[in-house]
This record gives sequence, structure tokens and C-alpha cells, in this order.
Amino acid sequence: MPIKVTKTTGSGVYGQPFVSDIMGKAHVQVDVSALTTREVDSEGYLKPGVVLTLAGLLPTVAGDKVGVVFEPIKLAETNTGLAGITADPFIVVATIGVLNRDIMEDNIGAALSAAEVNALNGAGSRLQLLLT
Repeated sequence: MPIKVTKTTGSGVYGQPFVSDIMGKAHVQVDVSALTTREVDSEGYLKPGVVLTLAGLLPTVAGDKVGVVFEPIKLAETNTGLAGITADPFIVVATIGVLNRDIMEDNIGAALSAAEVNALNGAGSRLQLLLT
């Protein structure tokens, strides 16, 4: 019998955006100045399911080579603390695998942008986006 869990304190729980094994990873240096509350939660964690280019930016065109954040990564004490980061951190993103779009969108709290979908579906991407 399923049980209902109600959050009373602390941060949220994120779903795993990958429905397959993660078969490739890359280290990217994230440009934190481009990140917003869409990508970083109130406790300063980069959300799983965020799509980043291999240059550490948010994708803008279909040809961007991308990876996806696969676990919450602490960047700052809060999302407003991102402005205080003076050295862009390196993180690991997954570059090969199968993604669940619904879970990605639940994690970021918004629909994937056209640029993100085009980058994931673009030539050279080795990530498969399931349209569930």
C-alpha cells in the first residue's frame, strides 16, 4: 500500500532524470552568472535534469553539445548566494544515456526550452529524450 509523505522542513527531493545507465560523463566549468532559480534551488543546489553545454552554459542552439546534471550539486548557501561566487566551479554532467522529460521538468519546475530540446535532439548529442 503506498503511503503519502508530506514535506514539513528541509529541501525537496528530486527524481532521477535518467532511466538508463549513465554511460558517459564530462567535467564542465559552469558559468554561475547564467544560472537562475530555474536551475538552482533555494538551498543553492544545481538541480538534476539541468541541461548544460560542455562549455558550462545554458544551451541556445540545436548544435550545442550538451550534458545533463544527474544529481543535486551544492554551488552556494542559497540561490541568491550565486552572485558571491568568484570562481566558476567544475561539475560532472552525463553525456550518454536516456532521459525522462517529465522528471526533468518536475525537477526544474518548468518546461524544457526549445533550445534545450533541440540541443538534446541535435546532431552529436548522445542523450535520448523520452517524450513521456
